[in-house]
Amino acid sequence: MRTLILATMSAVVGLTGTAMADPVRTKFTAGSSYLIVEVLDENLMHFEYSANGSGPGTNVPLAVSPMVDKTDYPGASSPILSANGVETGELKAAVDSGTLCVLLTDKVRNVTLTRVCPADLAQDWKGLSLSREGSRNVYGLGQQFKTLGSADGDWIAHKVREAQPAGQAQSHGNGFMGFGNAGMVGNVQFPILYALGSSHAYALFLDSVYKQQWDFQSDPWTVRTWGDQVRFYVFSGPRSDSKKSALADLRSRYLDLVGRPPVPPRKAFGLWVSEFGYKNFDQVKKLRDGLRQDNFPVDGFVFDLQWFGGVKEKDANSAMGRLDWDTANFADPQGQISAFAADHVGFVTIEESYVSKNTNTYGTIQTDVGTPFAFQRTSANVCNTNAYDPVTLNEWFGSAGMLDWSNPYTGQWIHDNRRFPNMVQKGVLGHWTDLGEPEKYDGNACYKAEPSHQHGDIHNIYNFLWNRSIYDGYVRKNSMVNRRPFIVTRSGTSGTQRWGAAMWSGDIGSNLQLLASHQNAQMHMSMSGIDYYGSDIGGFRREGMPYNENHSGKLQYQDELFTQWFANGAWFDVPVRPHTDNSFQTRLRYETSPNLVGSKASNLANLRQRYELVPYYYTLAHRAHTEGEPVIGPLVYHFENDSEVRNIGHEKMVGKDLLVGVVASHGEYQRDVYLPQGAWVNWHTNEWFPGSSGRWIRNFPNYVDGVFRLPVFARAGAIIPMMPVDEQTKDVFNHLKNGGQRTDLKVRVFADAAPSAFDLIEDDGETVHFDAKGKPVYDGKRTTRIEQRLSNGVVTVTINAASGTYPSAPASRDVLVQIVLPGSPAAQVTVDGRTVASGTWRTAGHNLIEVPIQGMNVAVPHTVTVSLGTAKPSAAVNFACDNGWTIPGESIRVVGNTPELGNWNPAKGIDLSPSVYWAYIYDKLPNPGPSTPKWTGVVQNLPANTLVEWKCIKRNANGTVTWQQGGNNKVTTTPGFAWNVRRYDVT
Repeated sequence: MRTLILATMSAVVGLTGTAMADPVRTKFTAGSSYLIVEVLDENLMHFEYSANGSGPGTNVPLAVSPMVDKTDYPGASSPILSANGVETGELKAAVDSGTLCVLLTDKVRNVTLTRVCPADLAQDWKGLSLSREGSRNVYGLGQQFKTLGSADGDWIAHKVREAQPAGQAQSHGNGFMGFGNAGMVGNVQFPILYALGSSHAYALFLDSVYKQQWDFQSDPWTVRTWGDQVRFYVFSGPRSDSKKSALADLRSRYLDLVGRPPVPPRKAFGLWVSEFGYKNFDQVKKLRDGLRQDNFPVDGFVFDLQWFGGVKEKDANSAMGRLDWDTANFADPQGQISAFAADHVGFVTIEESYVSKNTNTYGTIQTDVGTPFAFQRTSANVCNTNAYDPVTLNEWFGSAGMLDWSNPYTGQWIHDNRRFPNMVQKGVLGHWTDLGEPEKYDGNACYKAEPSHQHGDIHNIYNFLWNRSIYDGYVRKNSMVNRRPFIVTRSGTSGTQRWGAAMWSGDIGSNLQLLASHQNAQMHMSMSGIDYYGSDIGGFRREGMPYNENHSGKLQYQDELFTQWFANGAWFDVPVRPHTDNSFQTRLRYETSPNLVGSKASNLANLRQRYELVPYYYTLAHRAHTEGEPVIGPLVYHFENDSEVRNIGHEKMVGKDLLVGVVASHGEYQRDVYLPQGAWVNWHTNEWFPGSSGRWIRNFPNYVDGVFRLPVFARAGAIIPMMPVDEQTKDVFNHLKNGGQRTDLKVRVFADAAPSAFDLIEDDGETVHFDAKGKPVYDGKRTTRIEQRLSNGVVTVTINAASGTYPSAPASRDVLVQIVLPGSPAAQVTVDGRTVASGTWRTAGHNLIEVPIQGMNVAVPHTVTVSLGTAKPSAAVNFACDNGWTIPGESIRVVGNTPELGNWNPAKGIDLSPSVYWAYIYDKLPNPGPSTPKWTGVVQNLPANTLVEWKCIKRNANGTVTWQQGGNNKVTTTPGFAWNVRRYDVT
C-alpha cells in the first residue's frame, strides 16, 4: 500500500524534519471516505483525503513525503472546530458533510479562495477539483515546455500541466521530452500551485511524489495523481502581519515548508565552460589560455563522461559511473586540479547513477552494501530483498546496474569511497548529476527502502535522493573539507533546492525559439523555488540548428544565436555555462568558449557585466537563503497588481531593482519593453523614464555602441553594489592576471526622492558549517547597509559601518560611488562633510558622476552628498538605417541639422553599428542572402523639444558619400528620452 510506503520511507531514509508540535486535527467522514484537516498555523492547513479505510487517528501527525522539510509548525492560536469545519483567525475551511468538499475562505480579505473537492478516491488515478472562483492566473508547477517561441504564459494560458504528453515514454512523471523538433528538454514536477486573482491569492502544495496532471481548461480545475491518499497544503496570503505582497509571502512560506536553498559558492556565479566532452587536461588548458589571452574572466570547466573513461554502448566493459579518473587521458588529476586551482580555475565533474558491470566500483559496492542497485522481482513477482538480483540495463552507456538512492547506504558508500576521495578531496568544486529523471530504468524494478518500493514510488524523487546523498556527504565530512555543496542537476522535485542544487533545462536544441520557451520555463521554476537555473548556452544539439545543412548558413545563424543566448545566460543563468555535444561530430566542431563563437566584443561585454554584478547577485543569494526571495523572478512576483505583467515571461527581475528584457529572435535588433509603475533608468545609457502607472517603450534598441545588449532598467532608488572588472580580472574573487587581488567596491546609486537602502552581504564565498540538524550556517559574514535619498536638490549616499566579519575581510578598501542623477548636473560634492574638488570627482557619462573614496575604513560610516545644479533638458534618440549594404571599408552614418549630428556635414556625422547577424556575415560570405542589414545608434544630449531633421548616408570605401534618397527624416525630441526609431533605406 502506497500510504505505508510513503510514511515508512520517510523514517527509513531519514527525510523528515523534527517532530510535529501536535497542532489541532479533525476528521470528517462520508461513506467509506474520510477527510482529515490539520491546522498548522493561522493561514496554513494540511489535508488528507482517502477512500482506503478509516485512516489514521487525529492524535498522530499526517504523513509527509520526502519533499517536506518543516514539520514543527506551532498550530493556530485559537482554532475553532465544529461539525461544519475548522477555522482560525485568518483562514476558514467549511466542510460539506455529504461530499467532503472544503470551501476555503480568506477571512482577512473576506474572499473565497477555492472549493476543493475529492475526485475518484476509490480509483488509482485520483485527485482533486478546484473551483476557480476569482483566480485569473496560475504559476509554479515546475518545468514543462509548452509554447514554442514564446517566453510568456501562465498555466491557465497553457491549459494543461501534464507529467508527460500522450505517447511519450517515462510515464511515471519526470522525464525527457522532445520539443521544437530539436533536442530534448526536461519535464520536471514541482507540485506547488500559486493562484492569483484580483483581490486574493493562495498556494496549494500537493504532497505527492507520483505522476500528476493539472488541467485548467474548465471550471473547476482538475488535479490527478496516484497513491492511496491525496495529501495537500493550502496557504492563504499574505499573512496579516506580513509586509510582503501575496506572491512574495506565499513563495517564502512554501520554501519554509520544503526548504530554502543554501548559499552557493561564490564561484558558481561565474563562467563555467563545458562540452561533451574534453579529452584531456591539455585541451582544457588551451581553452583557458585562450580566454585569458582574450581577457575573458573564467571560473571553471565542466567535465563530462570522459573524465572517468567514457562509455561503450551496451558493453559491460564500459567505464560508465565508475567515478575514478581515467589517468591514461587525465594523468595526475591531483596535480592538475591543484595547478588549475592556483590559477583560480575550478572543475565540476559529472557523475551518473548507472555503473557498468565490469568496473571495480560495481563489484565493490555490491560486496560492501549488499543491495546498492535497483533489483529484480522474484519469480512470484514481488519485491523480496532476500532474493536480491540487480537489474541490468543495456543502453548507450553500457551494460550497467542502476544505483538505488533510496538505500541510504548506497549514497554513503558512493560519497565516502568514490566522490569524496576522487573528487572532493582532490579539489573538485561541484557535482553534475545527469540522467536523473531517471532517463533509463526498468519499470518493474524494486528498491531498498522498506517496505520494498516499486519504481513508480521512487521515480520522481530519484534525483532528489541522489542530490541529498551529496549534501549529506558534505555534512558528514565537513570537518575534513569545509566547503559548500554545489550541484548542477537535470531533474528533481520540490525541496531539491535545499541540497544546493541548481537546475538546467536539458539537452535543448540550438534554436532561438527554444531559448524563448526556456525563459517561460524559468518563470515557473523561479516560482517553484529554483533560484539557480539555466540552460546549455548555445544549445546542446547544435547539429539541429536552422541552416546547419551548409557551412555558410551555419556561420550566419550560430554567431547570432550564440551571441543572444550568451547575453541571456550572462543575466539569468547560475552558473553561466555554455555547453554542446561534440562527441559524435566529425564534420564540424562547435565551440563553447565565448571568445571562439559569436560576437567576441558582445560576449566579452556581457560577461564582464555579469562579473561586475557578482556582489549584487551574491547578496541576493543570501536573501534567497534567509528570506525565500527569488534571485531572478518574473515581473508578476514584484508587481502582482499590474495586470499587464501577469503573463509576461519575456522580462525578468534580477532582485527587486533590475528589470531585464529577454531577446530570443533571429534578426531582432530592437524590442518593445514594458516598464511597471514608477520611474526607471536605462542601465546602459542612464536615460530616465519618468514615473507612470506602467508603460510600453516601443522599439527599444538591443545594441549599445555596436555591442549586443539585453534591455536593462534600474528602478529609481536602486542601489547596486559591484566590483571593478577589466582585462586583468580572472574570476569572481577578482584575482588578477598580473598577481594579487582587488578588494575594491563600486556602488551605483539611482537617485530618488523616496529613501531606499540595500544591505550588501559578503563572506569568504567558500565555507559553511552545519548545525545539529544538518542545516547550513554562515557564521562568518559581513553586512554593510548603503542608503540614498534625494531631498531639496541634494543627493545623499551613506555607506554605513560594516557589521560582522570573516577571514580575509578587508579592513579598508577603495570605493567608487557612482550616482546616476535625475537629469540635473552636479554642482558640488562632499565626502564626509568635506568639499571635494571637481578634479577628484568627475562626470563619467550622461547623467553619471563618480566619486572615489580611497582607503575607506569599513568600521565607520561615510557619506557622499551631491548638490544639484540647474537641469538642462535633453533627449536621446535611437537612429536606425535599413538596407545598409556595405563591404569592408565602408560605413553607415546619420547626419542632421544639429551640432550633435554634424550640422549636415558628412565628415562629422555619427557612425552607426550593424547588428551581430550582419556584422558576422558581411565579411565572411560572398553572397549574404536575403537578410536585411540593420544599422543603429543611440545619440544622447540632443536638444529637447526640437524638430530634428536627419538622413542616413553611406561612406564609401573610396571616400565618397551616398545619401539616402528623398526628403529629410524628422523627429521631434522630448525631454529625457525619445526612443523614436526611424527606419529608412540607405539607398
